[in-house]
Amino acid sequence: MTQRFYRLATAAGFLLASACSSLTDVDSPDVVQPEQLANAAGAEALTSGALASIMSPFMTFAYNTGIFSDEFKFATAFISQADIDFRSQSLTFTEYGPILMHRVRTQTQQAIESRRQFAPTPRSRMGQLFATKGLAELFIGETSCNGTPLTDINGTEAIFSGPLTSDSVLKVAIANFDSALVYGADSARVLNLAKVARGRALLNRAQYVQAAAAVSGVPTNYVFNAEATLTVAGQTNLVFNGNNLRTITVSDREGVNGLNFVSAADPRIPTTANGVGTDGITSVAVFGKYGSLSSPIPMVTGIEARLIEAEAALQANRNDNATTGNGWLGILNALRATGITPAMAPLADPGSFETRVDLLVRERAFWLFGTGHRAGDLRRLMRQYTRAEANVWPKGPYKAGVSYGTDVVFILTLSEQANPNVRVCADKNP
Repeated sequence: MTQRFYRLATAAGFLLASACSSLTDVDSPDVVQPEQLANAAGAEALTSGALASIMSPFMTFAYNTGIFSDEFKFATAFISQADIDFRSQSLTFTEYGPILMHRVRTQTQQAIESRRQFAPTPRSRMGQLFATKGLAELFIGETSCNGTPLTDINGTEAIFSGPLTSDSVLKVAIANFDSALVYGADSARVLNLAKVARGRALLNRAQYVQAAAAVSGVPTNYVFNAEATLTVAGQTNLVFNGNNLRTITVSDREGVNGLNFVSAADPRIPTTANGVGTDGITSVAVFGKYGSLSSPIPMVTGIEARLIEAEAALQANRNDNATTGNGWLGILNALRATGITPAMAPLADPGSFETRVDLLVRERAFWLFGTGHRAGDLRRLMRQYTRAEANVWPKGPYKAGVSYGTDVVFILTLSEQANPNVRVCADKNP
């Protein structure tokens, strides 16, 4: 259904081109015609397709950002996507970044316009569309290079964007989250989705006070999943698939700087050994939380809301060493006591602002593992906390004589060459 509606613009163009000849007048009972969507039922169908459109791209996003960062590592021989693992990307047609999120943007915009005309109620449906569009832009802004465009569509015509900074993309996302809050006010599920996503975007812009305010009141047990399914091509849990086929592994101290996701034996990242990868040399550790191809991946959670509040609290009081209460470490310890069963031991204050940041970011990494957050956090460590790339990302030898590169963002691929305004990144700064 999603793909059928996405081809609406192409179908409309075909109808216009063929109207002048009866030789091409054929019945197409299995193809949705534009006039069939110009009503409330059509608007609802477009909405369903648009809301579903983010599921498969998010599965890819969570997988690829995990590979790009220190969460996962390829355990296979070199393939076309290996350059995101050792972070030295080539200008190819390989779509390893959040490129598919651009499609989500256009589908949600078409559905929004249709609902405005034919199905203005329930308003929460419009709210979720705005939230979904904002999420797509958030993921693009969080991990793509400066100079990335946000091209729109008007009917069948592409409206090419010029180059935008990552910060400008995040501002666009926040504007859509603002709309989602207005339209989604009658749905707690949509409202919490927009609140946490908006808080994440604000955190990426170093607006800590505003980020904490944005997520206030979101229940810690709130979860909005990206649903995996075997019935839609590409909408399966790619992490499980790679683990099961032994083509990827959970990383452990990847490239010296990587976290000890396996050897920490942390209950938030349960792993089991699965032999040696298809490259014949890499030991494979399987992430236990994703147990099948249809395992959902959390996209937005209340746990993330608490982590945003903790970071804002640390920024507000960099000298706070209290292990309980409403300060940064008190929030983290409350999560460890209530966010997992059995409860985890409380953390001690590490003693300085620098080490407090390290501990907070580590806690984010373990709570949010495999959900598409880590690459953005590593980028933030450089941008907001002035950490050097050589001290944050995996470095040194990779394998087969290759060393890790210096990329910290996803670059534009050759598919962007159709845009006359943007063809390459403005820069690859964090």
